[in-house]
This record gives sequence, structure tokens and C-alpha cells, in this order.
Amino acid sequence: MEITIIIPVYNRAEVLMRTLLSVLAQTYRPLHVVLVDNGSTDASLELLQHFKEEHEAPDFKVTVCAESVRGAAAARNRGLDEAASEWVMFFDSDDEMAPSLVERYAAAIADNPQADIVYTDVEIVSDENGASCIKYAPRKNMLSGNIFHSYLSTQRYIVRKATVEAAGRWNPQLLGWNDWELGVRLLLTTSRMVKLSTPHPLVLVHAHADSITGRNYSDKAELWESSINAAEHEVKNSGRKDTRLLSDCLEYKRIMLAGNYTREGSVEGERLYGEVRARVGHRPAMRLICFCGYKLISRGVRGTARIAEILFRLLD
Repeated sequence: MEITIIIPVYNRAEVLMRTLLSVLAQTYRPLHVVLVDNGSTDASLELLQHFKEEHEAPDFKVTVCAESVRGAAAARNRGLDEAASEWVMFFDSDDEMAPSLVERYAAAIADNPQADIVYTDVEIVSDENGASCIKYAPRKNMLSGNIFHSYLSTQRYIVRKATVEAAGRWNPQLLGWNDWELGVRLLLTTSRMVKLSTPHPLVLVHAHADSITGRNYSDKAELWESSINAAEHEVKNSGRKDTRLLSDCLEYKRIMLAGNYTREGSVEGERLYGEVRARVGHRPAMRLICFCGYKLISRGVRGTARIAEILFRLLD
């Protein structure tokens, strides 16, 4: 069974080989690696071409292509066009996978032929100070949990190509949190999921200052809010019985943003908080949760999302 790994690349020449070598080190074959240059102005494209020339083999196919439309979502869709395999993985050009990752995915697929998605935990490490933490994913309540915690971020899963197509592919109109928004649509599309059980995370995510989120939310408020609006549209049109629960989770996602805006000293926080309160209307419990969350987050308190998630389930 061939597996395709799709990696968009934009100006990552300094760290790109770290990722590519971790892909090359995979113990599983056959692999098809699709590298999509997204208009790099540094030496990234040359490095991709050199990697193909040096390492392509009968059981390790490397495709280098380009996408002129800016944005990782458009580049990932371009990579998806090149994939002929049943199963695909999306990965970022500055992160690393342990050598056994794809092999473990393939074994989980063989053991769970009904699954559409296999997902895993990740370790996040700061490239600035070396601090790290493990981001665990649950085995249930994935959809509401993903709204708060992005359990299906780009590096965390392998998925049937047909499932991505059924969910509508990546949304190239969204330039922020597009993996989070796709995760919502994937989880609205299928519940046939399996978590990969490993003693340690097999994915290492490098956090650095020039990531798309970085440390400043308010400067790109329209990016994050556009993704939440897009996810809300999908939820409201899904016909699910838990639509109100999911809508409440999305409103709290906005509260999390509003709190961060205010913490950063931006007036966007009060603006967004006011919009949420107006929509919540006269639901006292929801208003109280949003008020407390906003005040705590604006003061830098973490962990409110997990409390809100539990309370929403009790109230639904």
C-alpha cells in the first residue's frame, strides 16, 4: 500500500532539510512524497529539486511541483492532485516525524480497515528556549474538542484521500487556521477514527516566532475570525443533533480570541466580546461562561477551554 506525504514549502531553506530527512528516514515503503513550492524566494525550490535527484527510488517517489496561488491550503490542494494513493498525510516543512510514524499508521490501518482517519499525539518544542510539551488527543468527543484544541492540526493524522474530497478539500480562501477549519469539516464528514497508541509522540512540532499565528492574534483578527465563521457555516448546515453544542463551542472559540486580543491591548477584544454577548442573548449560563472566560483569558489565565467544554456538555 503506497502512502502519500504532502508538504507545502514557502521560504524554508534554513530548516527544510530537517523535515525532508525525517521523511527519508521512514521505515515504511512504498512512499510518495509530494513537495509543493508556494512561490519561495529563497533556495527552497533548489533544495527540493536536489532532494528529488539524490533520493528518489522505485519505492520512494518524489514529486516536486509548484502552486502560484499563495497560501498553504492552495498548496496542499495542489499536492492532493498529485496523490494517487488511497491514504494521504499532510505535513509542515519545519517539523519532524519519527522513523516509525508511517509504519505505525500503516499497521493501524491494517488493523482497523473501517477507519477513515488515524491520528496521534504530538510533542511541541520551542526553537527559542527548547521548552517542550506533549499535546494529547482524546479518544472521544473529538469534534467539540477539536474546536477548542485543534486535535486534527496538519501534522497529526493520516486520512483517506476520498474523505478529504468528501469534506471539500482545503479552503484556499482561509489564510489562517485552515487546518483547524478542515479538521472541523473532516469530523463532520466521518466519525470512523482510530487513535495511534504509542508510548511517546512520533511527531515533533517546532514552534517559532514566524509561524503563522506567532504571538500576536489581534494583528490578523480577520484571518482567525474568518475561519471560525466558515466552520460555523458548516456546522449549522450539517443537520447534526448537537448543532447547538457545537455552535456554543465556536462562540467560546471567539471568546478565546477576544480575550487574547484584549491581553495584547487591542480594542478588537471588546468588539468581538460584544458581538458574542449579543448573539448569546438571554441565556444566563452561556453569558456567565463567556464573561468569566473572557476576563480570565484577557489576564493570561490558561485552561478555561477545558472547563467550558465540560460545562457546555452539561448544559446541552
